[in-house]
Amino acid sequence: MYDLTLIFPYFDDGRSKSFKFPPLGIGYIASYLMMHGYKVRIIDCTFKKPEDVISEASHSKVVGIYSMLSMVRPALDIASALKEKVELLVAGGPMPSAYPVKFIDTFDIVVQGEGEETMLEIMKEFDGDMHFERVKGLHLSSKIVKKTAQTISANGCGNFFTGQRSLIKNLDILPFPARDLYDNNLYKQYYRRNYGYTMTSMIASRGCPFSCGFCWRPDYGRVYRVRSPENIVDEMEEIQYKFGYERIWFADELFIANKRHTLRLCQEIIDRRLDIMWECLARADLMDADLAKAMKRAGCHKIIFGLEAGDDHTLQLMNKKLKVKQSKNAVYTAVKAGIKVGAFFILGYPGETNESMLKTIKMASSLPLDYFSMTVPYPLPGTKLYETVKDKMLVEEWEKPLHGYDHRLLFKHEFSIEKLKYGMWKAVTQAKMRRKLGPFYIFLKPWEFYTDHKFKKMA
Repeated sequence: MYDLTLIFPYFDDGRSKSFKFPPLGIGYIASYLMMHGYKVRIIDCTFKKPEDVISEASHSKVVGIYSMLSMVRPALDIASALKEKVELLVAGGPMPSAYPVKFIDTFDIVVQGEGEETMLEIMKEFDGDMHFERVKGLHLSSKIVKKTAQTISANGCGNFFTGQRSLIKNLDILPFPARDLYDNNLYKQYYRRNYGYTMTSMIASRGCPFSCGFCWRPDYGRVYRVRSPENIVDEMEEIQYKFGYERIWFADELFIANKRHTLRLCQEIIDRRLDIMWECLARADLMDADLAKAMKRAGCHKIIFGLEAGDDHTLQLMNKKLKVKQSKNAVYTAVKAGIKVGAFFILGYPGETNESMLKTIKMASSLPLDYFSMTVPYPLPGTKLYETVKDKMLVEEWEKPLHGYDHRLLFKHEFSIEKLKYGMWKAVTQAKMRRKLGPFYIFLKPWEFYTDHKFKKMA
């Protein structure tokens, strides 16, 4: 019998060869509780079947289930199946933090914000007098409100919020994620089969100081906190030497937010002669030649920039606080330093025109990018984008289509999903042709003009 089982409800159906990583959030919670004497298990559903998860999770008194936008339905389904089998069901992660009302009828408790200290206090109350109202950062269901020994008043939704919890200031106090509880061999097999190398994730910081209109940060907020370079490199060494991974993906929202800290980290990696390649996310306006050179020397293999658009007005609509010229300069600066570059783009942001979208398509397909991803805008609760289109929402959550991997518009849009998908196809096709033909791509300019015209004519 485990004291706590933590579930990551993502099921890989084999239709995508995208990067897959162990769940760091619940890995941190697991290690923090284990440090305090609790017996914890992680059920990472990535390589499992739904029916097996229910059987495994039934051997715990308390079950915590993580959820983000794409995992709402499986999280709720697993919780419903476990409702009569366990004593306490807890929801946590980005979606429960941003939209607790969606979970409170199925779960006993919804955690809002960071989970390490909160989950420890939940377990202490569970083992004690069950005064969950004393734990900050919780939404308590009507069931828990009725059971508590102390009289508390519920809000109009039949649940009670215990108040905001402060963020953890010193991230170095947290133990590394409990990687011993992950299916490391399965992840390694997946990467070797699909990419020829092994890679896992870690984070060096939490939060982001910027406020892009589409960005969703219900867990960590805008308060940017970093781990010390020594602490970060200690974990990098553990990943390489203890667990045998060949590459690291830094899953930070913004890895280079603090240039001085990033340079110190790079120097720490160099001083320890750590020979492992790594990748990260970055903002284009924070990249310069000195930083790119230092990152390359420290083993940075790839940087992925959130460029989002190839039109200055669209970037302004997104509150990106970035110019197209800065985006292009950052890409060329990183490439010149010998670092591969990827980029994220959004097509069809509210307020866009045919001309602005074609600028994004042209930019994505013409820059020297090793990789780029283009998607439609997804309005997430609590974002400026959501406030802009909330009266046009068709559905509140994204669910994986039954067949193939597809984009889905969650709100009534000026343009059709077929048009936006055509634009994405055009961008990818142009990029492939440019790479393949080099200077001879000029002979395909008539095709580019034709597809531009066709894109404009589509509804």
